[in-house]
Amino acid sequence: MPKPSKPKSDEKSRSKKHGSKSSKSRQHSHRHGSTSQSHQSETGGAFELYCAIYQPRSGNYYHWAFAMYRPDLGWGVFEVVQDEEDGPFRAVYRQTDPRSSLRCLPLIPLGYIHPDHAQGLAGHINGIQVPGESALWNCQDYVLEIWDLVLEVGAIDEYTRDGGRIALMPYYGPIQEADDGENGEGSEDENDQPRQYQSAEYVYDSGSD
Repeated sequence: MPKPSKPKSDEKSRSKKHGSKSSKSRQHSHRHGSTSQSHQSETGGAFELYCAIYQPRSGNYYHWAFAMYRPDLGWGVFEVVQDEEDGPFRAVYRQTDPRSSLRCLPLIPLGYIHPDHAQGLAGHINGIQVPGESALWNCQDYVLEIWDLVLEVGAIDEYTRDGGRIALMPYYGPIQEADDGENGEGSEDENDQPRQYQSAEYVYDSGSD
């Protein structure tokens, strides 16, 4: 690489002055650039966590799914489904916007996690044991297990976990009919009703209508 020619003394002085300003300008720009990149990584890089809750096609339980979102990566949805009524549960993963389903209620925001935690979270979720046919376990319990798992891997604190569970509780368990009588009138013919299966979701329901 050729060496630059030496400037005259007065030119050297002017160059030195301008050079110092230019250097300061570059340093100033660099500092602001670093701040901007840092801000983007802290906000844009985080994954948003939601619980997607669906009106059932039949039955009396809301269907739940655990959803993760980042603008540059899109949606990832974890849920358990049944291929047929009263059939065994199986875990599935979808890359779809849960809001594309007409039965999806407004998403329940749960919190944010750092990308480093998100990378390994899917593997931990895949390790959750799905019991298949069970009268004591359903899609709602699956999401709650995932939410507890997010705490276990250190992605959130207990305050965030507890806040998320509180937000979900109004949708947990059988759907409470608004017109149930105060004197228990709505429960008299309970035995005459067909047996309800706990997860009302089927394999093609989420995001299909």
